[in-house]
Amino acid sequence: MIVFYTAVAGGIGSALRFFISTSIQKTRSHARFPYSIILINLLGAAGLGLLTGTVTDNDPLLMIIGTGFFGGFTTFSTFSVEAATMLHERQIGQLAVYLLVTIVGSLCLFAAFFQIGQRLF
Repeated sequence: MIVFYTAVAGGIGSALRFFISTSIQKTRSHARFPYSIILINLLGAAGLGLLTGTVTDNDPLLMIIGTGFFGGFTTFSTFSVEAATMLHERQIGQLAVYLLVTIVGSLCLFAAFFQIGQRLF
């Protein structure tokens, strides 16, 4: 049954990612910078940090929400495509900002929200 719940949570996460991404693209249609992917991955890192700081390793919620929802919500594949596109188009400055904000930001947010999660419970 956990596999079913994980799949449902993954679908919800994917749908939410789509909604956020299309909403941001509508407001920033003139920009060629992947703001929505950065936001989604940063939110996912913070949420997963909070979850893993709150629940124990064997809690089914870790699988359902962590793997399902946040696995569906965040997107490493799109992050990779955007980075490769910037590299191919020689947009080195934008690429550096994109990589720095996404990677360092995700690690910092995960760590911070993990600590918050541990203090909540």
